[in-house]
Amino acid sequence: MAPTLHIRCLCGAIHEQVLSRREGDSDQASLSLCHCDACRHSSGTLSTSYYPILEPTTLSDNLGRYDPADGGSTRYFCAKCGCHVFRSNRLGSGSLEWKVATGVVASTTDIGGDATDARYTRHTYVADTQDGGASIWIPMFDGESVQSIGDSSSFVDTLPPIPQSSDSEESLGASCACGRVRFHITRPGPQSRNAHSDYPDLLYAYNKTPVSIRSNPNREKWWLCGEGRYLAGTCACASCRLATGFEIQTWAFVPRANIFAHIPDPATADSAEDRRVIVPLDFETLGPGVLSSYSSSPGVFRDFCGRCGATVFWRDNVRPGKVDVSVGLLRADEGARAESWLSWWTRRVSFEEEAGTGRRGAPARTAKKLIVSLQEGLKEWAEGSTRVSK
Repeated sequence: MAPTLHIRCLCGAIHEQVLSRREGDSDQASLSLCHCDACRHSSGTLSTSYYPILEPTTLSDNLGRYDPADGGSTRYFCAKCGCHVFRSNRLGSGSLEWKVATGVVASTTDIGGDATDARYTRHTYVADTQDGGASIWIPMFDGESVQSIGDSSSFVDTLPPIPQSSDSEESLGASCACGRVRFHITRPGPQSRNAHSDYPDLLYAYNKTPVSIRSNPNREKWWLCGEGRYLAGTCACASCRLATGFEIQTWAFVPRANIFAHIPDPATADSAEDRRVIVPLDFETLGPGVLSSYSSSPGVFRDFCGRCGATVFWRDNVRPGKVDVSVGLLRADEGARAESWLSWWTRRVSFEEEAGTGRRGAPARTAKKLIVSLQEGLKEWAEGSTRVSK
């Protein structure tokens, strides 16, 4: 019998079991990290990963469903917290091939006990990223090379127009897969220094650093980097994993004063025309139907698109002037990593120690190996690159 996978999302609305599906003759699942435009813009992350499963016997009423315009994969996500759970593809035979997001798998059991560890062996649709995206940070997994497959998808042709500033000010557009959520960010300026924020775990490990340091007493504007860029980094915390459904979240740290939302024009609300008006990002007055939000802890909100499930923002009422932005939504000319806008932190994966938190057995071991591979790859990338992290 196929191993049973025990899955759950961040809020707990999705909490069930599914059966793993064997692929080939090996008992060891071979996993891929997908970098296609559809995965990045429907998740907000720079890559996604799934375990193959048999078709679920039932689908929870708490699942939202997104069917892309190009007829590609159908994606199922928790309508309450935005966590991606399932993906289904229609095969040439007409049957459906099902997969479950790796980040929601808490444990897996086999008749003989714990199931065999899975391995990441491929990066797929790397060409969609233009710059290699996150694939360049994970060239190896547990001592073995990860193959990069450079095929491109056609999903980029179905994305909405790139959101831009209405004036001559340089801007970087961003959008989710379905286009409900659109915004742009601007280069750092004097207003970018008005915010205050404690240091993130990315810079100072939360559980190892005294509060006297973490609280940023000198009010350093750590999110601002040279050459008009913002700090960006990777996160493996349990909350990000269960909010997105995937192992690695990528955040850019941007002052709210530099983020402008493109919301539907009320004048065209009753027509098929999709005109947008640009407004400063204000969560109190943004209006209904633009973002869905889940409070993952007191005063902390995770915003996502209620139509396609893309993670958009992380924000905390304690520091309202700064917002974490999902990098997978950005649409920079140079590629997915948006390096003309972002300076990537390579010295630490935020909350790296939580890769296995709330999990046990094979899924925990595989996730830990992936994050170790990411850490090693980031270090090698920094050492072999002319780019210097903050």
